[in-house]
Amino acid sequence: MRMNVNELLISLSRTLDFAEKGVLRNNYNHGMRVAYIAGKIASALSMPDEDLFDLISFSLLHDNGVMKALLESPSRETFSTETNPAHCVEGEKNIATFPFLKKRKNVILYHHEHYDGSGFFGISGRAIPLYSRVISLADWVAVRFAAGYLDDVIVSQVNREARIFDPVVREAFLEMSRSVEFWLGMGDMFVQHSLVSMLPKVSRELDFKQTRAISQIFSNIIDAKSPFTGSHSRGISEKVGVICQYYEFDETTYWEMRIAADLHDLGKLAVPNEILDKPGKLDDREFRVVQSHPFYTRKILEVIKGFENITEWASNHHEKLDGTGYPYGLSEDQLDFNSRILACVDIYQALTEDRPYRKAMTHEDAVKIMAEMAQKHLIEPAVVEDISSIFS
Repeated sequence: MRMNVNELLISLSRTLDFAEKGVLRNNYNHGMRVAYIAGKIASALSMPDEDLFDLISFSLLHDNGVMKALLESPSRETFSTETNPAHCVEGEKNIATFPFLKKRKNVILYHHEHYDGSGFFGISGRAIPLYSRVISLADWVAVRFAAGYLDDVIVSQVNREARIFDPVVREAFLEMSRSVEFWLGMGDMFVQHSLVSMLPKVSRELDFKQTRAISQIFSNIIDAKSPFTGSHSRGISEKVGVICQYYEFDETTYWEMRIAADLHDLGKLAVPNEILDKPGKLDDREFRVVQSHPFYTRKILEVIKGFENITEWASNHHEKLDGTGYPYGLSEDQLDFNSRILACVDIYQALTEDRPYRKAMTHEDAVKIMAEMAQKHLIEPAVVEDISSIFS
């Protein structure tokens, strides 16, 4: 399957906006905006297409460690990406298996370093990777642009803080900052188009097994959303893999199902933690918010070429055979067997995990509840029976 990895990341980067909601004000399109600015700087520096391609990927992923760092922070209220190095450490770990064109170390780890050595880790000058130096300035500008600073104010502040930026990178930014088009292009209405238009025409021949290295990054982000979902997506993906082998699915379907399991809860990143972690019963409004998450999952995945099966399976995990599920109320004839598998495994995994309102159930108790659901024509009986025997 030939795909442009940058285009895949642009679609998935929406989830990083969800993840940072409440951490960065006005952060909508933050990843794309950083990638756009970094790409403009790279072009001004005459970087070859292969380097530009990887820089955009790094830029889109630069804050991928925020959710894990936020989860482990003593205070969500005082957490800030500009004062917390943990998100750099976690982000570097997450991208270890990402299929970049070239392997480059510590780009995410050092993306908040300052040229004068006053950053998180005290690295200075050209000891900081070039990509990190570019992303550092791009991130700094993007945050202030989103906060409503005028372009001349941002330029003035970049000059005032010149000591923290690579002088070559800074000069490239100052040169392009004179263009009205540059500033207009990073607005919310245009930034995605601006970024896509500058993407190098570089594609990779990635099979679904290799694509899963990308989906696992986002699975880690999803699971870090709440202390009660610390291994939810990973656990589902592992169990789905076992069941796919049990059913002797072909290799492509096996990896598509693993990716769908990794990404099924992408939309939960849009659900506030005060709802996800609520110890008591959700009220009607809160439940409606929770019910929206498969809708967001579908909207994020359906624009990715080649992800048609993955989109269906991932988005249907809360649908029921009798049409009472959500968000679409699909009926039995609209739910294929693989959608039914993922729905059953999601329920089993949830029942056997600790939740804010109850302790984890035993295998026997979970299967008993699922068998009752199958009798009511809510979920697939055959899959429930197989889960009962496979995971006993």
